[in-house]
Amino acid sequence: MKHLLRSMVLMMVVLMVVACGGAPAPAAIPDVTAGPPPSATEAPAAASDGVDKTKLAAELHVYNWTDYIDPALLTAFETEYGVKVIVDNYDQNEDMIAKVRAGGSGYDIVMPSDYAVEIMWQAGLLQELDKSLLTNIVHNEPTLLNKYFDEGNKYSVPYMYGITGIAYNKKTFPTAPDSWATLFDVANAEKYQGQFSMLDDEREVPGAALRYLGFSLNETDPATMQKVQEMLIAQKPFLAAYNSSDVNRKLSSGEYVMAHAWSGQAMQARNGLGDEYAGNPDIGFVIPKEGGMIWMDNMIILKESPNAYTAHVFMNYMMRPEVAAQNTSYIGYLPPNKDAIPLMDQTMRDLYAEGFAPDAEVMKRLEWAIRNEKTVIFGDVWTAVKGE
Repeated sequence: MKHLLRSMVLMMVVLMVVACGGAPAPAAIPDVTAGPPPSATEAPAAASDGVDKTKLAAELHVYNWTDYIDPALLTAFETEYGVKVIVDNYDQNEDMIAKVRAGGSGYDIVMPSDYAVEIMWQAGLLQELDKSLLTNIVHNEPTLLNKYFDEGNKYSVPYMYGITGIAYNKKTFPTAPDSWATLFDVANAEKYQGQFSMLDDEREVPGAALRYLGFSLNETDPATMQKVQEMLIAQKPFLAAYNSSDVNRKLSSGEYVMAHAWSGQAMQARNGLGDEYAGNPDIGFVIPKEGGMIWMDNMIILKESPNAYTAHVFMNYMMRPEVAAQNTSYIGYLPPNKDAIPLMDQTMRDLYAEGFAPDAEVMKRLEWAIRNEKTVIFGDVWTAVKGE
């Protein structure tokens, strides 16, 4: 789960491509550490956007990841358009897809990750987008559009992106952990029994284990995956939990001393989350030397949604630079919106530079998760591990 001007210059860093395992290469990504603008904390002002308010629904139902949108923006949207936005949460793409696939979910907009977008449009679950209603798409970084999972952005637009690594408490680890061995080596795991977690995710957890073993996180060789399964089963007794929902809070409170976590969760643990809980300045974040995952979550409209026009208006609203900047400042992930970057708080930029965002060197060690007929083995491994 997530910035105003010192100068008008937005520095762009063209980052290196990943060559591991045939995975899609990471995009060139805007430098989110540049510039020192003052904080933006108020709800963005209304924009003149040509919306026909007579066509808007009274309510819009959004299915989103936990702690993944600033509630103040929902209030501001309702004030501007008269539409109440109701948000429910999920913690895994697979759970979300299963619910949507069953039909009658009642949701209009969902925020699937990259490979999940591909699964959903191939299953006929998504509406094609009307780009004439999404004028703010121009604010997105071009290299984060037209990705492998939705070429031409026929069904999706970027929401946030992030990286997956190790969040840790600096009091426990004065020197940042530099390897996945911190989590997977049994002797080390035993020292921190009950004080760390892994994400509850069938691609993320085996993917991290694969990188630790020296493979692409998209490796599907059965013998290699058997090693992964055995390693995860050996690690399991020492875990506090598989946790994708409140790892941020448990890190912040000190209940966890380290965690397999998304970068935004680590940022939330560091900074707190609005009025919900205080942050912990001792939280750090690192991508291990063996590498990790880069991913992007996206906004889509379900085919079963009766409120497509209203959904487009909400998506366009979320792509306003000032809205994207405020949302990013709240949730702590990384904005695909290039024009939001100069509006971001300098405190966030400084933390990005500390490691909560990838630099060019880190980008060389990141991969996207891909999906093909062979990657079903991840589900098989995860079922075996969770059932042990």
